[in-house]
Amino acid sequence: MYRTTVNEKEIIVKLSTKLIKEVENRTPVYESVVSIAQRVLQRPEQVSFAVNHKEIGLIIGEVHRGEIVVFSVEHIIEKQNIFQQQLLDRNFEQGASF
Repeated sequence: MYRTTVNEKEIIVKLSTKLIKEVENRTPVYESVVSIAQRVLQRPEQVSFAVNHKEIGLIIGEVHRGEIVVFSVEHIIEKQNIFQQQLLDRNFEQGASF
């Protein structure tokens, strides 16, 4: 679990139980989710998110809103398992976010 503040709003990023067991270095996952947090917080109707990390792959999760917003990472699709990875790499280099 990672706790931080984005635009004076406290957020928590947590991994699913399965991912806690599988992901050894969680820092890049936390940093990727925090990098999109500001945009997600500006959209109160948004309940899910996906962010592409150039080395890890696609990070997918849900947003639980309350006094503290919780970003729950549910799945990580590893880079080598993503169909059309070259297209995603190009979009990532151009600054696209999911």
